[in-house]
Amino acid sequence: MTQLVVVACLSLAAKVEETQVPLLLDLQVEETKYVFEAKTIQRMELFVLSKLHWKMNLVTPLSFVDHIIRRLGLKTHHHWEFLNKCEDLLVCVLADYKFVGYLPSVLATAIMLHIINQIEPCNLLEYQNQLMSVLNINK
Repeated sequence: MTQLVVVACLSLAAKVEETQVPLLLDLQVEETKYVFEAKTIQRMELFVLSKLHWKMNLVTPLSFVDHIIRRLGLKTHHHWEFLNKCEDLLVCVLADYKFVGYLPSVLATAIMLHIINQIEPCNLLEYQNQLMSVLNINK
């Protein structure tokens, strides 16, 4: 059952994110116990969508990171380095269920401040003030 849910979720994600959606058979891992028919996967997709109340476009911390970087006007090669480091840390953080309860904006802000402190600790206060300004947060 879990494998079917995983394949259905991969299929849904591909339909939302990709311009060329892979075949349902291609989403299934070789050498697994089960290979599901397209009709079965589509039924599970509908079940997942119904449980999500058809809300598929959820905002993630990465959405906030990207938006904030644009608002800060970071357009140099540092922008890509910064974004990649934020993405890498977000993937690690989101793998831990303890962080699921935090708002995406809070996770994004905390991760950005952490990465800024790693990359440019001397300018942390300046970037922190800019970040707080973009988010309309007063200390």
